[in-house]
Amino acid sequence: MKSYCQKFIVACLIVLGSCVQAYCRPPQLPAVNITIQVDKTQLGEGQNVVVIAVAKNANGSPAVGLNLHAQVNGRDWGAEYPTLPSGVAHLLLPLPEAGANSILVTDGSNVSSPVVVQVHPRHFDIPYDPDHLVGMEYETWFGPGYAEWGKEEAVPILGHYSSLDERVLRQQTLWFNEAGINFVETDWTNNLTSAFPNKTAQECIDSTNRLLDLYLKMEQHPLLVLLVGPENNRWRNDKDQYDGPWYKAQMDYIYDHYLNNPKYKGMWLIYEGKPLVTYYLNGPNPGPPPKIVDPRFTIRYVSAWLQHTHAEQYGAWSWYDQEATPTYHNGKVEALTITNAYPGIHPPAKGLNVWIAADAAGKNYGETYRTQWEVARKCKPHFLFINQWNEFMPPDEYNVNLSNDLEPTLVTEKGDPRPSGWGFDYLNQTREEIREYHEAIQSAQ
Repeated sequence: MKSYCQKFIVACLIVLGSCVQAYCRPPQLPAVNITIQVDKTQLGEGQNVVVIAVAKNANGSPAVGLNLHAQVNGRDWGAEYPTLPSGVAHLLLPLPEAGANSILVTDGSNVSSPVVVQVHPRHFDIPYDPDHLVGMEYETWFGPGYAEWGKEEAVPILGHYSSLDERVLRQQTLWFNEAGINFVETDWTNNLTSAFPNKTAQECIDSTNRLLDLYLKMEQHPLLVLLVGPENNRWRNDKDQYDGPWYKAQMDYIYDHYLNNPKYKGMWLIYEGKPLVTYYLNGPNPGPPPKIVDPRFTIRYVSAWLQHTHAEQYGAWSWYDQEATPTYHNGKVEALTITNAYPGIHPPAKGLNVWIAADAAGKNYGETYRTQWEVARKCKPHFLFINQWNEFMPPDEYNVNLSNDLEPTLVTEKGDPRPSGWGFDYLNQTREEIREYHEAIQSAQ
């Protein structure tokens, strides 16, 4: 009995000693300590807050080259920002959701304490002239299983986003409202290589559902136009059939689930009494467009390079042009497309990208865009299309200058392996050009 009691007492002393040792041991510090502050604590929907993050190692030295990203209300948000030699990084975050936004910064392992920014609803003074509408060509195909990131010419401010993320779509919509965009033309082309609805078509359906359901929640948003493409993604002339059973199944679906759905009433751009649907001719085709009759829609065909193909003589509109070329209808300019950059028509050699052709034009610090806006102010079309918001995919883009994307991108620091983009330059230019465009129309009237 004595032996048992002695063993029990010894065991208790050991446990007690371990507890005391653990209690007295100083708490283990994280490998990196991240602290943050913000440049403002109140802002409007879609406006930017700058988060200043300071990262230090456990010994107090700067944590250099650490990739930091933000989480807002518990979810990852925006691009990554590497810390500088001082251990500091400045994260720029648009905040599209009204209410209290709790922001923290993390490197994936270590997390800062949160700060809270209050975001207030905004009302936008969007110019609206039913005879002179401004639209943006818009892609909603990004994310897992969609267009994959990794080859973009510049990194969006919103990071490698998914088009199924309602917060991303909301921020893009707020930017459109701020710029004065009246409608967006979303891309449903390239999805009829097999029976509808195939995987690619389902991506279009999912992202369109998400966009429209967002619009139902927003007081202000653009109207919507769907750009569809030919069956088998092939149409060169009348020898190729544009429509077929897959195409017909798609158009029936678009009409039943979208255009004729009471849930989405008021979302569509109405022209000549019916929803406008644009039909892509699979590139720059010089001949007459196919003869598709569908009394449910107002149909317009979309070609490219009108200055070369002269498809405007058949009433075709354009995806983009080197020389902004108007299309007339009933003696008036019905449509015009302008762009901030364009590839050439002929590659410099076989197998080379047309973006590096001698007749291509880069952004050139906004000069290309300014020149094409001059044509818009002169022509004053019923529908002015802007090419384009966010393709971000080669071979349709080449580098930061030789690309026609407009969405805000990172301007990266020295030593960052990612390309340095154009920031908010082209969004700001678009807003100012649209304002001047409507002023020119009013002056003429």
